[in-house]
Amino acid sequence: MIPDPVDTSGPLAVAPPDPPDPHQLVRTLHRLLQARGAHGLRADREGWVAVDDVVVAASTELCLEVRSEQVLKVGHRLQRFEVRGTFIRMHQRARLPAVPDILFHATTSAGVQRAVDLDLLGAPASRRLVMSASEDQAWRAAHRLDGEPRVLVVDAVRARRAGVRFSRTRSHDLFTATPIPARHLLNLRPGYAEQWSAGGIPARRDPDGRIRFALIRVTRRSGTTWEVAKGKLEPGESPEDAAVREVQEEMGVDVDFRLLRHVGDVRYGFLAPGPEPRLKTIFLYLMEPVGELGAFDPASAEGIGDVQWFTADEAVAAVTHSSLQPLMWRARDLVARYGLAPDAVHPDATVGD
Repeated sequence: MIPDPVDTSGPLAVAPPDPPDPHQLVRTLHRLLQARGAHGLRADREGWVAVDDVVVAASTELCLEVRSEQVLKVGHRLQRFEVRGTFIRMHQRARLPAVPDILFHATTSAGVQRAVDLDLLGAPASRRLVMSASEDQAWRAAHRLDGEPRVLVVDAVRARRAGVRFSRTRSHDLFTATPIPARHLLNLRPGYAEQWSAGGIPARRDPDGRIRFALIRVTRRSGTTWEVAKGKLEPGESPEDAAVREVQEEMGVDVDFRLLRHVGDVRYGFLAPGPEPRLKTIFLYLMEPVGELGAFDPASAEGIGDVQWFTADEAVAAVTHSSLQPLMWRARDLVARYGLAPDAVHPDATVGD
């Protein structure tokens, strides 16, 4: 039987293509944006990729028609992505370092004496040590122990280099570790002291609408790096006042600054001349100039050779000090979310005289 001829003169009713499974689309976008080069996607230096290019790559991956509105809908709904106009990228959220530079171990005076006698925190046959990223949490735990409460300050950076193994527990702030040589317990070493510093990241919105951060270029014997302006608190000085003063002195500007937000604090160990161990705490703030900033005159006597403005993403890439990177990520996220709107800037910590 010969079928009747099909009339092609009029429009044909074509069923719309099946939309991609939402979960499959999310996984595909995540894979494409994480490994852009492997899929032929071109991004600018801040990681933004054209949605149209992502649509083509996703359609090829899924063997389905993916539309731009589907990609944009996913990008707007899920926090793992960021959308700006017709561009998309993985969300540049602040990441947690695998192990903080400084950890705190709750113990007692008897426990401290054992560490001194053995030249080791935790006997080799003991269970793994438990410590906290929060000094307050460690003190609370120490007060629950049977004995005079003490907290040991662990230089986790140098301990890891010496072979100590750390692991993060399911609790956000708790870590376990293998036994730690006493030389990595900062507050058991002669000459130990704490040092309090503050610093600032000047921020401004340029005519192109983008917020930029000012950083200083510092040259030391170890090399040249881009850093935030910071320095030690003077006696009786608040962290906020010290942050403004250090920015003014190191960048060489005679203008006042308005504090916008307290970005956070960072703590790390270092050796002062002697060598004497130090636990350094830095309070970091976002600030904006009040009035015309003018030209910079960096403090060359302190090794500061230049001051430049960077976009938030460029600043994150430029500051390579591992202790400061989490705060730079947070500063970027703060301006992305709040712009230059001010907020309470007082740190939670109390600074001693």
